[in-house]
Amino acid sequence: MPGWLSSLRDLIAEASPLRRFMLALLVLLPLAALAAAYVWFNPPVYRVLYTQLSDRSGGEVIAALDQLDIPYRLSAADGTIEVPAGQLHAARYRLAARGLPKSDADAQDEVDRAPSFGASSLQEQQRYQHALEVDLARSIQALDAVELARVHLALPKVSPFLRDAPPATAAVLVRLRPGAQLDAGQVATIQTLVAASVPRMKRAEVQVLDPRGVLLGVAVPEAAQSQRLALEQDLARRALAVLTPWLGKDRVSVQVTATLEDSETRQTVERVRNVVVGGQTRPLEKTVRTTRVPEGRIQRVNAIVILGFEASAAEIKRAAQLARQALGLLPARGDILNVYALPAAVTPAPAQAEPAATPPRAQAPIPIPRVRPVSAPPPRTPPLDFQPWMLVAAAAILLLLGAIGWSRSRRTPVIEVQADDFDAELDAARGQVMADPRVTADVIKLWMRA
Repeated sequence: MPGWLSSLRDLIAEASPLRRFMLALLVLLPLAALAAAYVWFNPPVYRVLYTQLSDRSGGEVIAALDQLDIPYRLSAADGTIEVPAGQLHAARYRLAARGLPKSDADAQDEVDRAPSFGASSLQEQQRYQHALEVDLARSIQALDAVELARVHLALPKVSPFLRDAPPATAAVLVRLRPGAQLDAGQVATIQTLVAASVPRMKRAEVQVLDPRGVLLGVAVPEAAQSQRLALEQDLARRALAVLTPWLGKDRVSVQVTATLEDSETRQTVERVRNVVVGGQTRPLEKTVRTTRVPEGRIQRVNAIVILGFEASAAEIKRAAQLARQALGLLPARGDILNVYALPAAVTPAPAQAEPAATPPRAQAPIPIPRVRPVSAPPPRTPPLDFQPWMLVAAAAILLLLGAIGWSRSRRTPVIEVQADDFDAELDAARGQVMADPRVTADVIKLWMRA
């Protein structure tokens, strides 16, 4: 034995109990300090046991961990349950053996599976609606980008006293996985899934939101709008391709407005052919036919054809027939086609040229009572065409002159010489009007222009 060990043994043997205790502390304290430092600098690694547990489910899991003597801790950040990494899988298996954790949907399923004896029709409807919401949420959570989903349905009660039943609507709240996003196609898939699972629901009535309250899938109506515009342009191009060779490129215009279905529907018809054998009716043949109406189907088409000329009734009818065949219009669907023809433009008649002679204002007045048979008529434009109204006007003027002369003769009976001269001039004027009424008409026209 080495000498220092013999000396240490003799020292311990000869030491008092207090000194022995102090020597033990000198040995154990460094070891305890080293162990504490090791544990401090190398803490055990804890892993999250389950994420997004409700308060009720978390309480059940903690109670089970205490019974199983599995250490755990609650995260200070979000309150999740954490266990040592080495016991993570064992803890999950032992909790699963006890049916934990239970989600709110599972708890509600237990309530739904409870005996429904004595339940009212309203309670049965609520159970059915909740079960449908849970199933839809589970289907949506099957998508890779969706971490958690919840569906809320609004199913109005159908009344036989209403002609049009109110539509069913739905709101889907989704929480995406970190870094994941939903594009317009995926949002449309969620809407189609919900709309196809609920009677009387259209895809446009399904709204998809994220936890921030942002409405997803806003670009879907834009795609539907683009599809409608493309269809309208294609129909208008078909009609023009038929009408242009006949009417001309610049003489016809076509405008088409289309209405499309915004949801996909399926119709199943089952027909059973029965036969009577020995007084008993037996099914002989059973036929099941499923009709699928895709989304984007044409619901109604309104078209207008404008002919840029004054077309006849036969041309309008022929244009309507050609356009109807080119557009593929169906009267049973409610399609409408209107054909209009522009009226012919009225060309204003050219104004008659003014006489080249001096304007009437510059001509000397030509009083009828002083016209002499031998005097030449003033320069004028080419004679007007004789009209019956001219003769009537001339006769009226003569009657007026005769009345004026008669009144003068009664007022001045003393001057016989002037009356005789006036009567002679009046007779000369009558003779000139009767001999050449065109000249009188020209004179009246000059008066009217002046």
